[in-house]
Amino acid sequence: MIWHIVKKLGLYFWRNPQQLFLFLALPIILIMILGAALGSNFNSESSLITLKVAFIEHEDSNEQMVAFLQDIQDEVPDEALQAIESSLPSMEPIQIITSVFDNEEVNEFLQVDYVDPSERDVVMNDDSYTAIIEVPNNFTYNVLHTMVFGNNDAPTLSVTYNEEEQFGSTIVNNFLSDIQEQLTKGSYLGKNGIDLSTVEIEEIKTETISLNEKNPISASAYYTIGMIVMNVLFLAGAVSYYAFYEKELKVFNRIILAGVSRWTYFSGILISGTLYAFLQSCIIFLFSKVFYGINWPNIIDFLIVTIAFSFAVGGLAVLLSAINYRLNSETITSFFMNIVVTILAVIGGSFYPIGDFVPLIQTISNMTPNGAGLTAYLSLLRGDGLAAVSDNLLFLGLFGVVMVVIAALCFPKRGVSA
Repeated sequence: MIWHIVKKLGLYFWRNPQQLFLFLALPIILIMILGAALGSNFNSESSLITLKVAFIEHEDSNEQMVAFLQDIQDEVPDEALQAIESSLPSMEPIQIITSVFDNEEVNEFLQVDYVDPSERDVVMNDDSYTAIIEVPNNFTYNVLHTMVFGNNDAPTLSVTYNEEEQFGSTIVNNFLSDIQEQLTKGSYLGKNGIDLSTVEIEEIKTETISLNEKNPISASAYYTIGMIVMNVLFLAGAVSYYAFYEKELKVFNRIILAGVSRWTYFSGILISGTLYAFLQSCIIFLFSKVFYGINWPNIIDFLIVTIAFSFAVGGLAVLLSAINYRLNSETITSFFMNIVVTILAVIGGSFYPIGDFVPLIQTISNMTPNGAGLTAYLSLLRGDGLAAVSDNLLFLGLFGVVMVVIAALCFPKRGVSA
C-alpha cells in the first residue's frame, strides 16, 4: 500500500509539467545565472581575502647571533659551542618567522612588507595594513639564550592589529600563535638537548601541507549546492499540497474505510518526500557534473549526505501534511513555500556564503536543514570525509526524526479525518 501512495504522488508531479519545470529546470537556470554573475567572488585562482602585514625588525638578527656566540664563549665548553654555532641558522627565530611568511602558498593571500624602523610611523597610520609586527631590540639574542640555557622567559613580538579588520586579524593572530608555539617548543627541546634543527624543519613542512589540503570551490559548484538545498525545500511543500489534495478528493477517507492504517498513509508521505527529494538532488547534481565538471571526491559520502538531507526534507513534508490535515487547510503550505523557504535560503547561505564572515550566522545556518546540507556538501567537495561532517549528518537525521514525531502528534485521528 505504501508503494501505491508513493507512486500516486509521483504521478501528480509527472502529470504537472509546470511543477517539473519548477523543481528541475528552475534550479538549473538559477545556477547558471548566479554562477555567471557572482563567479568573480569565487575565482579559484585568487584568494577571497588578501591580508597586508608590515614586519619591522628593530635590530639586525645576524648581529645579535654574533653577539650571542661571543657572550657564551666563556660559559660553555668548546664542543658545545661548536654544536650551538652549527645549529644557529635553524634556531634563529626571525628565519623561522620569515620562512612561513615567504611561503608561496601563504603569499597567495598574505602580503608581507618588510619595513625599515624609520618608516614605523608611516605604516602605523596606514589603514591598509591588517597587522603590524614589530621585532623588539635583542629579540633574537634573548630567544637564543632561552633556547640554549632555558633560564629566561621567552621574549614576545609586538603586534598591532587593525580593529576594522577583525577577521583578517584573527588569521594573522593564528599564524603568530603557531610560530610562538614553535619557538616555545624549541626552547624546551633545546634545554633538554634534543636536535632543534630537525624539529623546526618538520614543523614548517607541516604548516605548508596544512595550507594546501583543501580543494577550492568554484561559483558553479557553490550555487549548484545552494540552489539544490533551497529548491528541495519547495518539494516538501509540494508533497504536502498533493497530500492535502487527496484529502479534498476523499481519497484519504476511502483508504481509512478500507481498513488501512492511517500510519500507512503517514509513512507513504514520509517516503515520498524523502525519495523525490533524493531524485531531484541527484538529477541536478548530474547536470552539474556533465556541464560544469563538478566531481565528488567520494561518491559514497556524497550519497550518504544526500540521503540524510532528503530524509530531513521528507520529515518536513510529512509535518506540513499533518498540519494541513489538522487545520483542514493548505495555508501552512503556502506560508512555508512563499516565506519560510526564502528566509531559510538566506540564513542557510544559498545566495551567498555570509556565514564565512560572521561565525554566529554560520552557527545559525547549520541549525537549518538546508544550511547543514550546504555545509556538509561543501566540506565533501573540499576533500573532507564523513568524519568532518558528522555533526551535520547528525543534525539532519535528528531534524527528520523530530519532524516525524511532531507530525505524528499532529496527524488527525480516524474520527477527525473521516
